Amino acid sequence: MSEKEPNQSQASGSQEELLDFSPRQGEAKAETIGQEMSPLDEAKLLFENGEYERCRAKLSEIWLKAPYDRAAIELFAELLNEIGEGESSKRFSKLVEKLKEPLPPYKHHQELFEVGYALVDMRQFQLATMILSEIHQELPEDPLVNYELGFSLMCLKDFARAVGHFEKFKDKRDDFDVILNLCVCYTLLRNETAAAEALAMLRPLAESEEEKLEVEHRQIVLKRLSKLSKKKTLNDRDWFFILYGSILLRPGKTLTAGKAEIKDVAGSLAILKGLLSGISVEEEGVEFYSLRSKPMATVFGEMFGLPSDSYRGPDRPDRCLLLMSWTTDILGPHQVFIQNGENRGLFALAISPSEPLPVVPDIISYVSEDLYMPWEGKEQNARELEQFSKKLFEKLVAMESDPDILRETQEAIDYYLDKLELLVFNNHIKFPSRPEYTAELPR
Repeated sequence: MSEKEPNQSQASGSQEELLDFSPRQGEAKAETIGQEMSPLDEAKLLFENGEYERCRAKLSEIWLKAPYDRAAIELFAELLNEIGEGESSKRFSKLVEKLKEPLPPYKHHQELFEVGYALVDMRQFQLATMILSEIHQELPEDPLVNYELGFSLMCLKDFARAVGHFEKFKDKRDDFDVILNLCVCYTLLRNETAAAEALAMLRPLAESEEEKLEVEHRQIVLKRLSKLSKKKTLNDRDWFFILYGSILLRPGKTLTAGKAEIKDVAGSLAILKGLLSGISVEEEGVEFYSLRSKPMATVFGEMFGLPSDSYRGPDRPDRCLLLMSWTTDILGPHQVFIQNGENRGLFALAISPSEPLPVVPDIISYVSEDLYMPWEGKEQNARELEQFSKKLFEKLVAMESDPDILRETQEAIDYYLDKLELLVFNNHIKFPSRPEYTAELPR
C-alpha cells in the first residue's frame, strides 16, 4: 500500500461536506418510482433526473448491503464525476476495473483503501467504515488502514471501537493526530486515566503553535471532565461545558421541526437575561450580525434598556452581546469572532448537533438540526417585522415570571456559578480564542 500520511483530525473539524447534490434546474424529477423497479434502477433514474442527493442516498443503501457491488460503485463513480469530484471518481472507477478480475475482491487492497480514503474525505463515514473494515480483515496491523478506520468510527461516534484502531497505529509510530484522536475518544468515553496518558504522550509531539494550543485546550477539557467525574450520566449541557467551555441554556429542550416559535425565542431570552444577572455580567449593548436575528436583538436590548444595532466591527469599545439565530450564520465572518475579546460575547439561539463549525458560541439555547425564526419563510416588510418584535416583546415580558422559566433560569445559574473560571464567556484572558466546534457530543 502506498505511503500516505493521515490528514484528518477530529479536533480540527476541517473536513468539507460532499458537494451539493441539488437537482438540475428545469429537469423532471422522479417523484414516483414504480414498485417493480430494482433499487439500482431507481438510483439510475434519480441520477438521470439530476436528483443527486436522493441518488447518493439510494446508492449508499444498496452498497452497504454488498461491499463489492460493482454496479453500485460504478454508478457512484459517475455521480461523483457529474458533481465535479473527478479525483474521487477516478478512484472508484479503478476499483470497478479491479473487481472485474478473477481474484477475490478483498485482495485489491490499494484500490479499496483509496476508495475508503475518498469516502472519509466526503464524510460518508458509514460507507468508509464498511470498505475499510474489509481491508482490515486482510491487513489487521496496517497503520494507515487502522487510522482511517478509527477516524471513520470516531465520526460515527463509535468511540470504543475507534480507540482500538488508533492504538494499533500508535504501536507502529508516534503521530500527533493519532494521539490527539485517542485523547478525544478516551475523553468522550469518560476514561480520564487513559485520556491523561494520551495527553502526556501528545505534549512532546506538538511542534507547531496550533498543535501546542490544541494540547492546552485538551488539558482544560480534562480539567472540566474531572469536575463532573462524580456525575453518573452526562447530558448535552455537561458536554458543551466539558468540550468547549460553552453555556447551554435549555438542555433537553427541542424545537418542532427545526422551527422556533415566538415562545421558544422569548423563553430563551428570558433565561439568558436571568442568567446574566445571576452571574453578575452587565452588558452595555446588543448586536445582531444578520437581519434574521434583528428582531431578537432589538427586543433583548429593549428589555435591558440597552442600545441594539448591527455588528460594529471587531474593536467595539463597550461591552456587548452579539445575538444570532442558528450558528451557521457564523460561517462567513467566523475569522472575526475567533478572538475572544474583552468586549464581545456570542449568543446563538441554536446550534447543530452534527455540523462542525469554526467557532463555538459562548452561550447557546437549543441543539437543533436546523432552525427557522418565526419571522422567516416569506418576504417581510418593515411593518410586519415590527409586529413580530412587538409580539416577541410582550411574550418575553410575560414569560419572565413564568414558573417553568424561573426554574430553568435558576437551574442554569446553579449549574454555572461554580464553573465560571472554566467558561469561555467573560473569560477572555484565560481563553483568548474561542474553540472550534467539532460536533463531538456523544448522543
